[in-house]
Amino acid sequence: MPEEKPKCALVVQANRAEAEFLGCFLEKMGGFEVTEALNGPDLVKKLRLGPNLILLDTEMKGDFLRTLEIIRRIPKLESTVIAVVTADQTQLPACQGKGINGYILKPFLPQTLLAKVWKLMASRPEPVKDKGAKTAPKPDLKVDKIDNLPTLPTVYAEVERLCQNPDVDAEDLSRVIEADPSITLKLLRLANSAFFGFTRKISSVKDAISLLGNQTVKNAVLSISIFSATQDQKETAGLDRKRFWQHSAGVGSIARFLARKLRIEREECFTAGILHDVGKVILDGLFSDYYAPVIRASAEQNIPIFQAEQEELGLTHTAVGQELAASWQIPDPLIEGITYHHWPGGADRDPQLASLVHVADVLCRNAGVGSGGDELVPVADDFAFRKLGIDADRILEWEEEMLKEVAKDRTFLLAME
Repeated sequence: MPEEKPKCALVVQANRAEAEFLGCFLEKMGGFEVTEALNGPDLVKKLRLGPNLILLDTEMKGDFLRTLEIIRRIPKLESTVIAVVTADQTQLPACQGKGINGYILKPFLPQTLLAKVWKLMASRPEPVKDKGAKTAPKPDLKVDKIDNLPTLPTVYAEVERLCQNPDVDAEDLSRVIEADPSITLKLLRLANSAFFGFTRKISSVKDAISLLGNQTVKNAVLSISIFSATQDQKETAGLDRKRFWQHSAGVGSIARFLARKLRIEREECFTAGILHDVGKVILDGLFSDYYAPVIRASAEQNIPIFQAEQEELGLTHTAVGQELAASWQIPDPLIEGITYHHWPGGADRDPQLASLVHVADVLCRNAGVGSGGDELVPVADDFAFRKLGIDADRILEWEEEMLKEVAKDRTFLLAME
């Protein structure tokens, strides 16, 4: 019978002497193979060792709460015990909200530490072996939302509520929108741009609603709100934000173009394009220290950024974007467009919209419109082509017209300035 492999522990401590003692003790008395990490990004880099236990000191270098937010969301760590070591009990509620399995208070006796570790290890489920499923069941663990996530202006929630009634009065809807001067200004700019192509001037929100319809205005307000909400992200791991939004708008434009050509009534196509990669903005802005190696690996190894996220971070922009969109309480089809635009066949509720975004993403990259973080063109998923009933020949026929549409729709970004 083969000898059981020692369990792996990753330790991040503020004090080097404490780290050495803890590592030595866990190896000699606990039978662990212990690796020390210097900080959060170094810890993430060493996750490829497949740890069974992670111990973090709350006084470690860097923002330990951001580190907890990242590692608790990484799917392959769902069965890993994550515990904090601290002398400050006031930090425990915040740590527990980030999904830790337990804590160890300093100072502690060595035997107390080991007993606590074994108790935590015994309480965790064994990893679920993948038998071909795309996802494994998640442990019952409540995790607070990511700190400082962008929030949508309150006007969007009220517009969404009103538009659930198909007979909502244009005056009531315009009154709500006009309560936000910034959104009002951008909506009127957009309504008077080539994006909609009206020949006469639209001078009021009520006028825009009468001409465009409730659902189109609702999606325009959402697109404006998304763009506005993500502009305050000051830190960056290196994502070119200007080219990123050019790409997102290009995907939205192509998705809208395809829907029109295929006679698919989808008012939210452009918004789905704007949203599809929004998780990259969150990773780039809120987790810049962790996302920088992803961008670097994508460039140096010439691999898609989605692949680099999986290999370097273990957490993808689709997962983060899904969480952000859920916190905004936007419609489910748009959330599926975010979650499954790399794999449209996985969208149970609305594979049509996910397929439109997927094909639009491929075509936008092929046309070199903006940048999603890398310059590679992915292979289109056959499922998406079958779902939409199109093939490469039809797309080639439409290419010139499609690119003119993309150029025209760049006015969306001009209206956001």
